[in-house]
Amino acid sequence: MNRYPIYLPPPPNLQQGIALITVLLVLSIATVALVSMSTSRQLDIRRTQNLIRSSQAFAYLYSLETWADTVLTKDSSLNKTDSPGDLWATPLTLTVPQGGQVKARLLDLQGRFNLNNLIEENQPNQREVQRFTRLLTLLKLDTGVVDAILDWLDNDSDIRYPNGAEDETYQNEAAPYRSGNAQFADISELLLVKGVSSKFFQKLSPYIYVTESPANINVNTAAPLILQSLADNLTDDDAQSLSQAIANKPYEQVQDFLKHEVLAELGVSEEGLGVTSNNFLLSGSITLGKLSLLFDSYLKRPQDGHITLVKRQRSSPVNG
Repeated sequence: MNRYPIYLPPPPNLQQGIALITVLLVLSIATVALVSMSTSRQLDIRRTQNLIRSSQAFAYLYSLETWADTVLTKDSSLNKTDSPGDLWATPLTLTVPQGGQVKARLLDLQGRFNLNNLIEENQPNQREVQRFTRLLTLLKLDTGVVDAILDWLDNDSDIRYPNGAEDETYQNEAAPYRSGNAQFADISELLLVKGVSSKFFQKLSPYIYVTESPANINVNTAAPLILQSLADNLTDDDAQSLSQAIANKPYEQVQDFLKHEVLAELGVSEEGLGVTSNNFLLSGSITLGKLSLLFDSYLKRPQDGHITLVKRQRSSPVNG
């Protein structure tokens, strides 16, 4: 028989266990709350930072438009023609505070083809239709879309044969819409026209623009492909020869341009051609920290007075 008493530990205090669990639970809730508050605070800081940088970026953009106004106005007083050697054609690159960078350049839109030239007094302008058709051929694009584009521009509902399209065609789309029956307001509107795919548009867009009134092609700033579209049977070498002649000495008269040996025997009409421009594109990017603003500002320069801002829009890496 054991003479010594057996020691038994006291039963656990259940209230102490519950208290410990409660403390841990409170600590967990407090930790989650603190983390949530910290994350929300960081988002607020980032949001405010983005708003400030966005305001700064647009302030720089407004300044660039003022710069474009000054440059284009000054250029008008220096010469009566527009060419790649002019003051406005020099790109602008600036380093700004906070490690930012501003890039901008002015492009002569009249070195491209104005889609609204295709219709004149609600009738196809055959000269312009031929030039545009040649351009599509040179780009290896389907020329059948010309009928659909003309139907989009004219103000009637008659469908052109064989590839035209009016309301009947577009109202059968998954998201129905009507034919424009008016001038293009933006080249992106071309994507609504029957036969114009995204791939088609991306290939054509560097060579086109729109403005509400008829505009001449500036032969001094036209891309070689635009020059090649002025007449049948012009080769790549012919277009390069014309571009080289312009680079050496821009033309002051369209008649002198047409006397070039490449064009002299082709009977190219001087109608729709010019050596000056009124329509320009201010294009570029503004980078501030992680914010990047790509922009396009469409500008019109009248014969007298300062430029007019036609429209301003953000662009993407694809179209910018």
